[in-house]
Amino acid sequence: MHSTPDTKLSSKRLVWGLFGWMIILGLNYGCQTPVYVTETSSELANFEKILVVPFQDMTRIPGNDVDTRCPVCGRVFISGEVADNATDFLTAQTTALLKRHSAYQLVFERLTDSSMDHLYSANPTANGSRQAFVEKGRENNADVVLLGLVYRFKERVGTGYSVELPASVAFGMHLIRVTDGRTLWSAHFDETQKALGDNLFQLGSFLSRGGRWVTVEELATSGLEEIFKKFPQK
Repeated sequence: MHSTPDTKLSSKRLVWGLFGWMIILGLNYGCQTPVYVTETSSELANFEKILVVPFQDMTRIPGNDVDTRCPVCGRVFISGEVADNATDFLTAQTTALLKRHSAYQLVFERLTDSSMDHLYSANPTANGSRQAFVEKGRENNADVVLLGLVYRFKERVGTGYSVELPASVAFGMHLIRVTDGRTLWSAHFDETQKALGDNLFQLGSFLSRGGRWVTVEELATSGLEEIFKKFPQK
């Protein structure tokens, strides 16, 4: 049976229609980065002064070379390489976003890597780690403590248009109330950039990043920006 011109035209319309729907779905869902945020009710977001603790490289702690459990919430992350500048970069970006998106008073705890390692190793349980940071908050007369934990911060191998390995990032953040040690807000970002052909639903993210392979700092920044859109406001 031979195809008529009308049949061929209908087939083309069907193909292009399906392609169009894939683009629409990709734009609708692809702008959603791999961010998980626990919302905070307005009643709980009643604080003025935040102690910002520097990000901690969780792979420095013995036993965290493959899978790492968050010492605050218990969430498990796949650990990986953490670049030397990762903690400083994430802390600086977090501080800048806090100043841009909120009007809270910020104070800073200048903890060294060794002192952070000691704090976590001396308080290995979730409750122990939380209480240790509560004490740091009290020492600084803060209402809440914001701490960040990085599990993976791996630079791409290649260029913006061709890579052997893509950038990969995983980190978490927690806002802990000093009065009772309650976690008021948590956020996590975990992404290894994928080629568009591997996941058309990430079309929006792919286009928002210039249609190229991003650096690890660009990937981390995109995650932080999404996170701070949902940071508690006064």
